[in-house]
Amino acid sequence: MPSKVISFRLSEVEIQALSALQTSEDESLNQTAARLLRDILGTSTVSSQVSTSVDIREIVRQEVEAIALSTPSMVMDMREMVKQEVEVAISQLTRVGSGEK
Repeated sequence: MPSKVISFRLSEVEIQALSALQTSEDESLNQTAARLLRDILGTSTVSSQVSTSVDIREIVRQEVEAIALSTPSMVMDMREMVKQEVEVAISQLTRVGSGEK
């Protein structure tokens, strides 16, 4: 079956949420997005290391703190946006982990 390249843009908040879901520093954002999409579709060929919600929250907390130090005026808005993105990601990971599609 031939494959196709899929391309789309993500907002800065979406990029930050995606980078929080990387399994290692060696995994690119493209690889992370492909892995997550394959997991959601149930077509993953490798067992992925699923982070716990505590792991994800800690990673996001660290990212939010780093952003807060560089852009204090945007902190509250960023925290709310990141919180929403993390809740969506945790929900998706929970569904994938339970076998739902």
